Amino acid sequence: MSLPERPKRLGPYDVIAKIAGGGMATIYMGRAKDANGVERVAAIKVIRHEMTRNENVVQMFIDEATLLARLSHPNISRTLENGVTGDRHFIAMELLIGRTLFDVWEELVARKLSLRFDVAAWICARVASALHYAHELTDEHGTPLAVIHRDVNPSNIFLTYDGEVKLFDFGLAKTVGRRAKSAEGIVKGKLPYLAPEQVMQFPYDRRADIFMLGTTLWELVTMRRLFKRDDDVETVKAVRTFPVPDPRRLVQGFPDALATILTKALERNREHRYATAADMARDLDALVSPAIAAQIPGIISAILDALFEGERAKQMGWLRTTQAIRTMPRVTIPPPVPVPAVRDAQTDSQRPSASRQPSASKQPSASKIPSASKLPSASKIPHASKLPPISVPPPRSVPPPRSVPPPRSERPSIRPPPPTPSKLRR
Repeated sequence: MSLPERPKRLGPYDVIAKIAGGGMATIYMGRAKDANGVERVAAIKVIRHEMTRNENVVQMFIDEATLLARLSHPNISRTLENGVTGDRHFIAMELLIGRTLFDVWEELVARKLSLRFDVAAWICARVASALHYAHELTDEHGTPLAVIHRDVNPSNIFLTYDGEVKLFDFGLAKTVGRRAKSAEGIVKGKLPYLAPEQVMQFPYDRRADIFMLGTTLWELVTMRRLFKRDDDVETVKAVRTFPVPDPRRLVQGFPDALATILTKALERNREHRYATAADMARDLDALVSPAIAAQIPGIISAILDALFEGERAKQMGWLRTTQAIRTMPRVTIPPPVPVPAVRDAQTDSQRPSASRQPSASKQPSASKIPSASKLPSASKIPHASKLPPISVPPPRSVPPPRSVPPPRSERPSIRPPPPTPSKLRR
């Protein structure tokens, strides 16, 4: 059986090379010139040939393209163009060079380091700003689209080597007018970050995204997992009932103002949660002085260089080498580190973050969930801000952390469990 012919042109883009594939999409690098003759490259997502006959997959792709075309915010990964060439639907996205927030968190944990509170607050404030923009989005007639991202977590937050913060992957987003249908019993999003109303399959709104961002921030400032357990059923139970530990009991010198923000973002009763992501962004930004905020992009850039030494040069080298190709090879030329656009776009039943809700009969008893009082206390380790060759004094209201988690052997695993045959996944 012969392989399908690779596209040579998609919209205004000459296809250079395949850089990734899997799930329902293939990712190519494309090259185009603007009106002034300046060349630009993009990551172009195309539905895989064998999936083009699946109407729901095609509709999911069109739904995503329609939403992405409306999103234009400095903290959301940019979509350059979308359309159809022949029978191929495509989405052209900016190529970002950097690392996900989860990559950074995991590397910090591995090195027994912590992130400055003001840096973590600033990063999550940018994500909250992006979420509020998406939540407030309207169509061409001014009708609210009621966008809910549904998959806010550290793996979908990207930090570039220029110090930018980008929220990406709106493939699971819920909007008014979305035509693709989910299979019955499917819960959208990664289980350890879902809001309680999502795992219980109750109606939910934009405040579910706020809970997910709250979980992300809690883990970022404590260097621990909050709801992740050894299996999915235990994780769901933790999301529903596990008392959220006060970070001031876990991290010495934790600022009261930041603890208050986390408490409000992680309220299980959404009526007591932040009403909008803009409110959360405002409170987070209040923790960081304007002078420090102006320097944080440089600090992020330096932290990436320190944690992933030599990787910036490798990623830029890959970009230059691939961009220079003039005859498209048959082989895939993957980037040294997956870029946001390379993430697979998969169907509901295939996608790891689209999970089935376990039945009530399989729920563990509350006694199996450890109480906050049994969590290990923090131990002192070096501060991550000492890594980069930058000296920036932290603001008074948000002092640098002096302690982080216990030895790795005492911490919950930071790596996802091996895949199971069940459709209940992370």
